[in-house]
Amino acid sequence: MYRVETKVEIFLCARDLAEIDLFCIVYMESAQLGQYIEVGRTEAKSNSVNPNWSKTIQVGYYFEKRQNLRFILRKSDEGSADILGEAFATLGELIGRKGPKILELAGNSKLIVKAEEVKNIKDVLKFKMKGENLDEKDWFGKSDPYLIIYRSLDNDTWVEIFKSEVIKNTTNPFWNEFKIPINKLCNGDLKKPIKIDCYDWDSIGSDDLIGSTITDLEHLSRNGWRFELQTPEKRLKGENTGEIVVMEMTVKKVFSFLEYLRSGIQLNFCVAVDFTNSNQVYTKPKSMHYLNPQMPNQYEKAIWEIGSILEAYDSNNCFSIYGFGGIPNGEKAANHCFPLTFDKSNPYVNGAQGLLEAYRRSLPLVTLSGPTLFKPIIENTISVAKSQPPHVAYHVLLILTDGEIMDIINTISQIVDASNLPISIIIVGVGKSSFSSMEQLHCDIGVLKDERGIKVARDIVQFVPFNKFDGNPVLLAEEVLKKIPIQITEYMLRIGYIPPVPEPVDFETFYTQNFISQNANIQDAPVQRVPEEKVSAENAYNQPVQVADSNDLLEVMTK
Repeated sequence: MYRVETKVEIFLCARDLAEIDLFCIVYMESAQLGQYIEVGRTEAKSNSVNPNWSKTIQVGYYFEKRQNLRFILRKSDEGSADILGEAFATLGELIGRKGPKILELAGNSKLIVKAEEVKNIKDVLKFKMKGENLDEKDWFGKSDPYLIIYRSLDNDTWVEIFKSEVIKNTTNPFWNEFKIPINKLCNGDLKKPIKIDCYDWDSIGSDDLIGSTITDLEHLSRNGWRFELQTPEKRLKGENTGEIVVMEMTVKKVFSFLEYLRSGIQLNFCVAVDFTNSNQVYTKPKSMHYLNPQMPNQYEKAIWEIGSILEAYDSNNCFSIYGFGGIPNGEKAANHCFPLTFDKSNPYVNGAQGLLEAYRRSLPLVTLSGPTLFKPIIENTISVAKSQPPHVAYHVLLILTDGEIMDIINTISQIVDASNLPISIIIVGVGKSSFSSMEQLHCDIGVLKDERGIKVARDIVQFVPFNKFDGNPVLLAEEVLKKIPIQITEYMLRIGYIPPVPEPVDFETFYTQNFISQNANIQDAPVQRVPEEKVSAENAYNQPVQVADSNDLLEVMTK
C-alpha cells in the first residue's frame, strides 16, 4: 500500500486568560495504550494573558484515523500541577477547515489552534540527457554507456538514487527521459552536491568508469548545460573523457492532499444499506439489522466509525443515506436506490449521528426483498458528482452489503464511468458470506474493464469484509479510508486542478479581525504564525513549472 507521508505543525495562541505566565501542553490519544500521550508543549509567555506561543508542535497526520487531541494550560511555576484550562479537538477538525479552530476554555478564555502541513517539497524533476564524445572502452567497439546519479549525505558519502538504461555501442548516447523527486535528489537544496557517474557496461567482468562529475541542481536545471566527465587520471592531466549535456529539465509540481483540502474541496459522504432478504427481519436476534441496545450491529459500527472520521472534512456535516434491495412502505416492488429519510428531494442528514438515526428509523418501514444490485446506487452517485464542478466536492460512497452482488457486469460498467469522476467507492461486507464476486471490483489500474473493453481510469474501489477485523470497527475504518487521500490527489492531478494559495495572516491580525470586528467570519480566515516570503518556483529552478500528472504522484509516494 502506497501512502504520502504527512506531518503537520500545530500553532497555538490564547486570548483573555484568567492568569499570566501560562504554557500549553498538547496530548494525543493512543489507541494502543488507551490514554493521552504528550506530543509537545509550548514555552511560557511572561506577563501576558493573550499569549502568542512561538514554539509549535509537530505530529504525524493520518486521514484514516480519528486522532484525538487534548490541550492543557498550566502555570510556569515549578511544582504547579493545577490545570488552568482544558480543551479537546481532533486533528481532522483542525486540518479540515480553512481557518483556525476556536476552543472555548473556562470563563471567557479562548484557545486558538491552527494546523498547517509541514512544508515538504514534492516536486518531480524530469530530465533528458545525452552524452557527447565519450571515451571508447570496448576492444572491438565503442562503449555501452549508462548513468548513475547519487545524492550527497551529510557524512560525505554518496547514495545511488537513479540508474539509467544502457545504450549499446555508441560514444554519443541519448538516454530516455527519467524522473527524480526533488526530495530524493537533494532534499530541496539547490546547492547540495550531486554526483553523476558514466559507466561502460561489460557483459563479462566489471563495468568500466568512463568518467564522473559533481554538480548541483542549480546547474542541472539549466537546459543545454554541459558537464565534463573526468577520471582521476585525466583530471591530473587537465583532460576529460567526454561530456554530459542536459537537453531538457522540467519541473512537475505535485500538490499534496492537504493543499487540495485547504482549497475548499468538500468530502460528500453517502451511505447505501442492504435491505435484501438474506439480512433477515430486523426483529430477529440473528438478523444483520437486529438492534441490540447492548451491542451495535455491524451496519451501525461501520456507519459510525467511518462517518465520524469524515465529519471533519464536510463543513456542514451534510451526509446522505440510501437503501437498496428492499420495498419501502407505500411501494409494491423492490427499490434499489431509495433515501432512508423517505424524502426523495432531501436524502440528507446531519453527520454520523444523523446517519445512525435515519438507519434505525427506517428498519420498520422497509420490507426485505432482493436481489443485490449495485448499479442504481452507483448511478445515483455519478449523477450527483456530475451536477457539481469537479474541484468543488469529492464523493465517497460507502456500500454496506451482506451478500453476493447479482449485477456484476452492470456494476463494473458504472465503476468504469465513475473512475473518471471525483468518486471513491468503499464496499464493506457484513456477515459471513464469501463475497467472492466483490474481489472482481477491487482491482489495480488497467485490470478492470467493462463489456465495451474500456478500462477503469484509476483504482477507486476498496472492498473489505467486516469480519476480517474481528469486529474491530476502528481498524476497519482505517483500512478502508487510507486510500482516499491518494485517490483524491490522483483525480485532481488528472483534471489539472491547481489549488489556490490563501494569503497568510498572522495571529494578531486574525484576533483583531475575528474578536474585535463584529462582522468577521472566523472559519474563513487562514492563519499562519508569520507571513511567508513568496518565492517563485520558476526563479528557484530557472525553469517553468508544470502541474504533475498521476504518474508523477507515484514518484513521491512511499510504501
